[in-house]
Amino acid sequence: MNFLLIGTPGSGKTSALCSGRLPIHLVDVDGKAEEMMNIAPLIKKGDVVVKTFKEKLVKDKLADRARNPSVPPKEIPEGYLAMVDHLNRIIDGDSEFKDFRTIGLDSLTRVSDHHKSLLVHHRGKGHFGKKLDNDPNWPSWGTYLKNWEELFTPLCTFLEQDFICTVHLKIMTETQTTMIGSQVVETTVITGYKPLLDGQIRDKLAGYFNECYYMEAKTSGKSPTYQFRTRGTKYDARTSLPLDEFEPADIMDVLKKAGLS
Repeated sequence: MNFLLIGTPGSGKTSALCSGRLPIHLVDVDGKAEEMMNIAPLIKKGDVVVKTFKEKLVKDKLADRARNPSVPPKEIPEGYLAMVDHLNRIIDGDSEFKDFRTIGLDSLTRVSDHHKSLLVHHRGKGHFGKKLDNDPNWPSWGTYLKNWEELFTPLCTFLEQDFICTVHLKIMTETQTTMIGSQVVETTVITGYKPLLDGQIRDKLAGYFNECYYMEAKTSGKSPTYQFRTRGTKYDARTSLPLDEFEPADIMDVLKKAGLS
């Protein structure tokens, strides 16, 4: 089984990821898992083993990047390369990971940040040919999409373990104009809720996963509670399991309810 968990910061994505079948190998790109008190007992027991990536988005000095924004980074950014090398070992069945029942990736939005840094470097080195007039800031949307497709096809198809992946939430809006008397009134309307990624992969991402849930958080009081939203007209949320529209944010509970634990 594989699961995509979409939500805002603080909506319980990482905690929900760690509620899957144990032990879990957590690929931590956000760099915060080992500091989270709510999953610390799992880490201490060895039920969750964290591999943290702390590579910088750019190796160049930040002041140099600010002074020369149109110049590519001098050194190739290593973050995305390090992450996909690690994931490739898992995909290829490296014996180091054979005892894990779940592979977690937290989060895709941060992976995308590293990916874009790498592609900007490549574009600046001339690897994508002539710069296009309508593409002032991006190297190649086609390469960006293709790299994502090459990553998710094996992760969501060939892993023997469960795969749970998190991504941040982007609220999609549009401005609607109406006339009230002689006055023009503009209103911002929410049109949907999507993964916080760029380009076509934003719409394609959910299609790679068996289960796609949005995180709903109730933070009033001392003990916040979290839920999975499993469907909704403005959401990519979907399930093939016998679940209610809202379920407690616990992967093992979902699997038990579906008779899969």
